[in-house]
Amino acid sequence: MQLDRVSVAFGAAVALREACLQIEPGTRLGIVGESGCGKSMLGLCLMGMIPDAGKVSGSIRLNGKELAGAPEHVWRRHRARDVAMIFQEPMAALNPLKRIGDTVMEPLEVHEGLSRSAARARALALFDEVGIPDPDSRLRQYPHEISGGQRQRVLIALALACNPSLLVADEPTTALDANVALRIIDLLVRLSETRNMALVFISHDLAAVARATQQIAVMYGGDIVERGPTAQVLGAPRHPYTIGLLGARPGLDNRGRGPDGRRKRLVTIPGTVPPLFELPAGCRFSGRCTREIASCALQRPQPLALGAGQVAACHLLGQAHAGAGAS
Repeated sequence: MQLDRVSVAFGAAVALREACLQIEPGTRLGIVGESGCGKSMLGLCLMGMIPDAGKVSGSIRLNGKELAGAPEHVWRRHRARDVAMIFQEPMAALNPLKRIGDTVMEPLEVHEGLSRSAARARALALFDEVGIPDPDSRLRQYPHEISGGQRQRVLIALALACNPSLLVADEPTTALDANVALRIIDLLVRLSETRNMALVFISHDLAAVARATQQIAVMYGGDIVERGPTAQVLGAPRHPYTIGLLGARPGLDNRGRGPDGRRKRLVTIPGTVPPLFELPAGCRFSGRCTREIASCALQRPQPLALGAGQVAACHLLGQAHAGAGAS
């Protein structure tokens, strides 16, 4: 899937601004940022699930077909078959009044045209693929009868039912304990590799994204402010916002200690993400950035290639680049 300058506006409030992404088969892309930065809105764009009040502009192409602005019945043909999504909260995503087996079998019967018995056999195979024990018994259970980790695996099986080429996972480990979260991450990576399926992993957890992805896009205020190979961006961040996110992470080793051995205070980013209708016209991070210059609030910085596939949009980087070129 390819996004070219995709924006989503709700009147004067712009929730996503000119996002550009190329998502190739088999690749794993992480989307990170604070709550309210546009991560889930980007995921909904990939699914064609923008709320009715939202106006989409730009280009969204899937297998060469333009889908930006396409009516619901067109998107419905592509959901489940080409693109699928794992939503944040399994108990909200699964119907509490339906048996788990009926939930997973439904898209197989509707989209694939399978008979009831064939859909059941496929559901059993999917449960086995995602590591759900005793799948025959699980098909007859309701969501409240299984653990949070098992519910998340059911959602993954549901998303995989029609063999999509792109899977969007929106905060798939938020409600899980650490050990279960690691197993879910490793499962998603394995499925992406074995199925040659693209994975978009949306999370605020930088450690989870580092484990799950090859590429990363850092979002703030609806903008992609930095992107590139995951190891490169997390190892050598260049945008002030990315630097702030990494500095705010608590650590369990001695990296958080100074030369005297005393533990250093965590870096904090001043303020909070402003409402959509109060975002500055220039750099969205203006007003919270400790390195802000006069042009930040007025002019939008352009993405700058920094080498090794890393790209960031910051006026300071642009000035440094121009100065290096002049010398």
